[in-house]
Amino acid sequence: MIVKIGNTDADVRVEAILSGPRFGPMANFFSWAQALMPLGIRPTLGQGAFWGQVLQRTMEAWIDKVEYILTLDYDTFFSQHDIEVLFATAMTLQCDALTGFQVKREDGRPMLTLLGTQDNPPPDGKTTVSSDWFSPPVQEVDAAHFGCTVISTAALKRTPKPWFMDIPDPTGGYGDGRTDADMFFWKQFRKGGNRVYVTPRVTLGHGEYVAVWPSKNLDGPVFQYCTEFMKEKKKPANAWGAQTP
Repeated sequence: MIVKIGNTDADVRVEAILSGPRFGPMANFFSWAQALMPLGIRPTLGQGAFWGQVLQRTMEAWIDKVEYILTLDYDTFFSQHDIEVLFATAMTLQCDALTGFQVKREDGRPMLTLLGTQDNPPPDGKTTVSSDWFSPPVQEVDAAHFGCTVISTAALKRTPKPWFMDIPDPTGGYGDGRTDADMFFWKQFRKGGNRVYVTPRVTLGHGEYVAVWPSKNLDGPVFQYCTEFMKEKKKPANAWGAQTP
């Protein structure tokens, strides 16, 4: 990726990596090409049944070849401008890892863990921030996501292995109290003395697959999450037609 400052060009080596399925959505793949190609960033796809293992192997393959790794999720939407802002911010502020603001599917909550809460979560599981939290260019957090995330390979080399591991809850199951592989990574990342940041100035889209129904008044679409339909086995109450018993 060519970084231009004044009349000087600098070549910063970046590899975009993805632990992805064999098949997937097409719309954002083409937006990726339009965003990454002008910047000279090449994507590498890793595949396998175990997301974390694939991502670690792909990171290891590039850790000595580039200065930055850009992790991607196959259902993330971003523009060239988003990538440029992420890298400009990460390099200017010396961020070990930096990502944009993204929310969970079918949920709407931000995909981040506020600083100091991953190991000491509030009793009710809820956290809040004031509007001032969104003013600085970056905010340090305990954990983020891999949807479109800049990670310094120097920071990766400081991170103890394994980088990804699923840890069961205290009962041996995978309910509340478990640690998923992505959250385990950020714990290991911080154990290496690294810091992870989110910038509220970059907003990332999160692909969502929904069913669309005609409304009762035929005045617009009615959207329904697919998991809701699979659970309820009926269309929304404000959709056209008789309701399923």
